[in-house]
Amino acid sequence: MKGRVADRLTNEGLPLVRVIIKGTTQGVETELDGTFSLPNVPPGSVTLLFSSQDYGEREVRVGPTQRELNVALDNIFSEEMVVVGRASELARKHLANSVATVNAEEMNRAPAQTIDQALQGKVAGANIQANSGAPGGGIQMRLRGVSTINGSTAPLYVIDGVLVSDVAIGNGMYVVTESVRGSNPNPTQDNQVNRIADINPNDIESIEILKGASAAAIYGSKAANGVVIINTKRGKAGDPKVEITQRLGMYTLANTLGTRRFETVEEAVEVFGPRARDYFTGKTYDHEKELAGRRDLSTETLASVSGASGNTKYFASALLRDDAGIIKNTGYEKQSFRLNLSQTVGEVVEVNVATNLIHTLGQRGLTNNDNQTITNYMVMPTVPEFLNMEPDAAGVYPRNPFLANGANPLQTSALVKNDEDVWRFMGSGDATIHLWKTDEHHLRVLANAGVDRFQQENKLLFPPELNFEPIDDTFPGTSLFGTSQVRNINSGVNLVHSYKPASKFLSATTSAGVQFEERRIDSKYVVSENLSAGQPGIDSGTVIGVRDNESHVRDRGYYVQEELLLLDERLTLVGAVRGEQTSANGNANKLYFYPKLASAYRIPSPVPAIHELKVRVAYGETGNQPLYGMKFSGMNSRANVQGTPGILGTGVAGDPNIRPERQREIEAGVDALFLEGDVMLELSVYQRAISDMLLQRALPASTGFTTQFVNGGSLRNRGVEAMLQVTPVRGNFEWTSSATFALNRSKVTSLPVAPFQAGGFGNSLGSFYIEQGQSATQIIGNVGRDANNNPIVRKIGDTEPTFTMGFANTLRYQDLTLSFMFHWQQGSDIVNLTRYLYDDAGTSVDFETAGRQRVEARRTSATVYIEDATFLKLREVTLSYNLPKSWVSAIPKLQSARLSLSGRNLLTFTGYSGLDPEVSNFGNQAIARNIDVAPFPPSRSFWTSLDVGF
Repeated sequence: MKGRVADRLTNEGLPLVRVIIKGTTQGVETELDGTFSLPNVPPGSVTLLFSSQDYGEREVRVGPTQRELNVALDNIFSEEMVVVGRASELARKHLANSVATVNAEEMNRAPAQTIDQALQGKVAGANIQANSGAPGGGIQMRLRGVSTINGSTAPLYVIDGVLVSDVAIGNGMYVVTESVRGSNPNPTQDNQVNRIADINPNDIESIEILKGASAAAIYGSKAANGVVIINTKRGKAGDPKVEITQRLGMYTLANTLGTRRFETVEEAVEVFGPRARDYFTGKTYDHEKELAGRRDLSTETLASVSGASGNTKYFASALLRDDAGIIKNTGYEKQSFRLNLSQTVGEVVEVNVATNLIHTLGQRGLTNNDNQTITNYMVMPTVPEFLNMEPDAAGVYPRNPFLANGANPLQTSALVKNDEDVWRFMGSGDATIHLWKTDEHHLRVLANAGVDRFQQENKLLFPPELNFEPIDDTFPGTSLFGTSQVRNINSGVNLVHSYKPASKFLSATTSAGVQFEERRIDSKYVVSENLSAGQPGIDSGTVIGVRDNESHVRDRGYYVQEELLLLDERLTLVGAVRGEQTSANGNANKLYFYPKLASAYRIPSPVPAIHELKVRVAYGETGNQPLYGMKFSGMNSRANVQGTPGILGTGVAGDPNIRPERQREIEAGVDALFLEGDVMLELSVYQRAISDMLLQRALPASTGFTTQFVNGGSLRNRGVEAMLQVTPVRGNFEWTSSATFALNRSKVTSLPVAPFQAGGFGNSLGSFYIEQGQSATQIIGNVGRDANNNPIVRKIGDTEPTFTMGFANTLRYQDLTLSFMFHWQQGSDIVNLTRYLYDDAGTSVDFETAGRQRVEARRTSATVYIEDATFLKLREVTLSYNLPKSWVSAIPKLQSARLSLSGRNLLTFTGYSGLDPEVSNFGNQAIARNIDVAPFPPSRSFWTSLDVGF
């Protein structure tokens, strides 16, 4: 009997797996490539038992004539190790809180530009939302609901021990679009990219997501929004392994809004006035496809080598990616180079080093909200389908006769430059020194240090020949240059003692440590207007402005943690407390404590069908630091006092006593394995309470200020999360199916300041409103008028989904594999201002049948532009085929080859009338999400891939 044993997810051969004929002691172990040869098999049918330390056992019935066998084993969650502290981990079967894990296979089923895009729909409790369809990212992740109103909203990302930056830095475009005017003075409307987008998803070995405070408390005041721990690939013992992947693909426009068809010249004149007669010929143009109909070739090349030489393990990778955008002069390029090394020095010292050099270039065009009517989809409603906007033979673009500034979106996409160039280096190192090691005791010191350093350069050019120049600001031509230097540094020393007696009645791990962390951002912007002779350089303008923003925060942390396994490893007890100081607080030396306590009990199986049954409960506290500068009173150094430069207050007072927001969470759950791992269930319920929220209160004018940052008020989230994985069919044909489910409800339980708007466009179109006793994500607006003709204002929507679900399937038949995943969001409301723009211009596709009524109804009710964002998306699908061994062996040293066809976001089923129900134009904000106003249109992608291994 011959065969091969492999990992079910990666199809890599598994060495040292024990293969025994059931009922006997006769057996062998698999070789390094997973193959085995079992001699002297008795005649007739037999049952083989496969077992490994890291994989679940499996029995396979073999027929009397069968002489070859391929077996796949599951790395079941009872053996998976999960991080539970700064320097310790537990087997998942002992885990006392909910931690979501995503492995490399799940991450890279279909090509994704960014890590967070690859995670969409795969983690219960993670609401991952693309701000727009622009290439290069721009995604926000919310774990277990809203956790702040004015504080930081992003989770903490930790890559190989480095606390990396996910900051989203504006490009300065708002100085041209004036998008920050009016009720939304926030530069996040500039279609920013959150910088976790830089990381190469193909380098990732696994991701652990600490969603709750009980899991994340050890990260203190940076963990209120959850912690995402990313482990990159490392070298493994064995012969060198080389893998190369070549992908070819394209992006295509996924959806269009359409536009009104004018059947007669009289209809056109009614909307656009008498001038429409000069342009109405009966011919029609598809302006959306002219603008966003590109289907250029995109490519991705991946290469990696891993292995070991002596006491050194190594992994090196390279990525070259070039994604062509669907709009002219848009796209995304990425080059990434990684080198990870592991070295053992005798039996006492282990050293790991991880380095990553990344370069990205994002070209995102001119989209999103603006108050000059120049961005693409702000202009499109004023461009009727009978108007030709293509350039003439000389390359000159016509002016838009129906818009005062003459903006032509085809000209804008062809001439505007909006480039974001990033160079980034991440490096980390850790060393483990084994001070004392016996059969029962293990004392070791773990030291680590890391740096994340990047420079972001933004270059924007609005040449004078643009139709809307100089009408927008009276100056012909604008050139912008921004440079941001970002640096994160962290280091720590940990002492860990493990006690594991042979009795297994009690084992304990005690750890303690100190950490130093620093993050710095230095951004400078130059705006040059009135360009001389159309030169693009910032030195060619006659009107030049400069802005400089800096922030510098230092943190110090101290912790102690105890993990106990009792009652033959059935009872888990984990307790920890972290003390932290940060310069962001009013008192930089005050120590704030963040405790956690968790317990789990593995119930003895009542029936053989239940392989594992565990109940757990956990409590923890985390924080959210004040934003940089909240403790200081704002000053404006560009003021003018009677013709003399001076410094004046901004009207916002700082609070010398400002402190972190405090989050307290209790979580309970059940984990179970049935039928030897064929059915896996995780269920969690939680309640998280946020107090000492960062708010702004009004001050009397006599103080010289208008508002002040203060701590106060409270917010509550309650929710349910579930994950179910089933393997209903095994054998030559295998089918694995998994589903995730999550719902969350928020409520403002206390508000010591007057209720206030937190974004939006006022009651006439819908605004986000914070008030006690209501959902933190509610939308309010006018719903009519009372008897005195005063507007009636009440809740008209909520951005929090009713629930979200992910549904993934993998089907394998011999060398053929099909995997696909659907993502379902039920509920959540959107303020659809793009539809309002078309209605107001009289060009919405349904203007005659419904648009007129919406325009009229909006005079008294904002509900007409509040829409349900329910959707079902086919997030990803991949069909792959492992080429036959006979083909592969024909090429020397080639061990494997696989051909794949993949797609992402291929289908969307929704009743939403906009381009994409996931849109959130106003960027990474806590409250003002789900605003649709002239976004970059969504795209779907198609890829063909060839993977070879040597």
